[in-house]
Amino acid sequence: MGFFAPWFLAGIAAVGLPIWVHLLKRHKTDPKLFPSLMFFEQREQSSVLHRRLDYILLFILRTAMILLLALLFASPFINRTPTAADGNKITVVAVDRSFSMRESNRLAQAKDEAQKFLTAVKPGSQAQVVALAGTVQVLTQVVTDPAELRAAVASIQPGDGRASFGELARYLRSLSEAQKLPIEVHLASDLQKSAMPPGFIDLRLNPGTDLIFHPVGVTAPNWTVETVSAPRRVYDPKRVRMQATISGFGAKAAERSVTLQLNGRTLQTKTVMVPEGGRAQVEFLGLEAPYGFSKGEVRIDAADALPADDRYLFSVERADPRKILFVNDGRRARAEQYYRAAIDSSGDGAFQVDSQRPEAAAAANLSTFALVVLSDLGTIPQSLEAALQRYVSAGGSVFVVLGPSSALLPRVPVLDEAIQASNYATREGDRFLSVTDLDTGHPVLRSVDRFNAVKFYQTVKIAPTKSRVLAKLNDGSPLVLERSVGEGKVFVFASTIDNVSNDLPLHAAWVPFVAQSALYLGGGGAEQPVNLATDSYVELRAGDQQGAAAEVLDPDGKRALSLADATKARNFAVDREGYFEIKTASGRRSLIAVHADRRESDLAPIPKETLDLWKGTGTTSTADAAQVAGGEETRRAFPLWPYILLLLLGVAVAESVVANGYLRPAVAAPQTRTATTEPRP
Repeated sequence: MGFFAPWFLAGIAAVGLPIWVHLLKRHKTDPKLFPSLMFFEQREQSSVLHRRLDYILLFILRTAMILLLALLFASPFINRTPTAADGNKITVVAVDRSFSMRESNRLAQAKDEAQKFLTAVKPGSQAQVVALAGTVQVLTQVVTDPAELRAAVASIQPGDGRASFGELARYLRSLSEAQKLPIEVHLASDLQKSAMPPGFIDLRLNPGTDLIFHPVGVTAPNWTVETVSAPRRVYDPKRVRMQATISGFGAKAAERSVTLQLNGRTLQTKTVMVPEGGRAQVEFLGLEAPYGFSKGEVRIDAADALPADDRYLFSVERADPRKILFVNDGRRARAEQYYRAAIDSSGDGAFQVDSQRPEAAAAANLSTFALVVLSDLGTIPQSLEAALQRYVSAGGSVFVVLGPSSALLPRVPVLDEAIQASNYATREGDRFLSVTDLDTGHPVLRSVDRFNAVKFYQTVKIAPTKSRVLAKLNDGSPLVLERSVGEGKVFVFASTIDNVSNDLPLHAAWVPFVAQSALYLGGGGAEQPVNLATDSYVELRAGDQQGAAAEVLDPDGKRALSLADATKARNFAVDREGYFEIKTASGRRSLIAVHADRRESDLAPIPKETLDLWKGTGTTSTADAAQVAGGEETRRAFPLWPYILLLLLGVAVAESVVANGYLRPAVAAPQTRTATTEPRP
């Protein structure tokens, strides 16, 4: 037993008050009249007889009240274990159904372990069955029906997700806080090391949670296709380069045959030597894909106990290169050469450059071009500017390059920002300008290495009021600007691209800058990946597309969305391997290839020391860490003040009743006169 506020026990000294009232009170007698005291001898009368307790029951009650009041403020408590205190518990049976449980018969072993335990559960005991993968799937509520629990275990099917013990711990903490009862957890799993969360704190269990492990399976060597680097789109099949990584987890050095397949047809086969416990890479050149979406696959001849990871799915789309309209008035011919060379050297052949004069571009159908580049135009035909405005408003993109000729214009074409002057570097100092402020989070500027060592001799100074400035020079003038106009974008570079006003085309940042700007502006907007791991999310709609319907077909060809989700869901979780056909709310279609997380291919188990630490978090708290380290059982402080308060109220009522009976003034009995009859004389 202990006290939360032991200093209040000093109030027990107030017990002296009822003792003084009942024992040391002054003896009083009523005076009596007497004619003379001269014949009496003077003596001292002892008061011992008067120092005795009066009203014993009332004294006991008053003393008990003071004692109970002091104890109440001292707030006593006792330590006891949660199980002993509550007399009840909840049993949670967790079965791992992650991708690694497909190895041999691990899942069957785990389900057998769970069924054996449920058979031994006492009738009337509260229990629950959950399945573990990327998330915790609750198969039953907390019930007492053994048949329902056994049926839930039998219904568990293997999944393709990665196990997460952090998610399991989070669920157990929530269950403990909601039920207010001790929890006994039986985890049937292969206890993979890859299922551990990044931080051990995420495995924390609430006090009173007893974790019991039921390990299944044995460590076995496993080869897998770990990654495949495939392009999203194929424009020129001969220029495609693909790379696959083959890994051996816990395996000896071995030679593996790697096969590239497309739409079920074998295209190439290569042999690679995988070192012991290491990785090897295989490169495939060329991909003869038909137009449209194609289902790709890289396979190995592993012949191990987990054949499900011996293949890696990917998706590609064959399309024609998109056209870029390069508008040049002929004054800067080298600008077109530099730009075309950068596009051609980007590697994938996604764009083709078509050069035209402003007069010819005004009559062209701009909707057939993915991007329009205006290269230092001194004059723009009115019809071309009107066509560009309609083109951008409808969703097109324009890349405006400014130079000495365009500095004569009052405003930047399409961007509609005022041009102040042509900005020259002074002869003082370094005699050139450099970039000092750059938005490296922007898709175009992410790979330009901050334009290091690029010298700018002449730029066009703009006064931005509506545009976003993405890069600035060291004199504070804007270098790169962007603005959304209607459904499209306008991108401005305030210098030339011909190696005259600057030396950017001679630096390594030139090709990434041109390639990324073309992809960003002419790629039809941001696109989500098409090769994903399980438990990833696919975006179905933007915030302003709530009424439009989306569509998802799962690997079996069935609709995966209900009617309500098709019109409201913002995203969709791909939770199994295979190919998903997606149509977003904006009408864009794609083929998503989903593969299992390859961290599941490493079958190495968690060390026993780590498992013991995890288990120990449920039997200790920060305050009791020293006790657990010494081997003592966790105990919880149980307060006694509610019971003391009830007892104090009862004693107070009893004292009031007893005091009322003892101390009430006595009522004098009425005097009666007795009539006597005397005989008559």
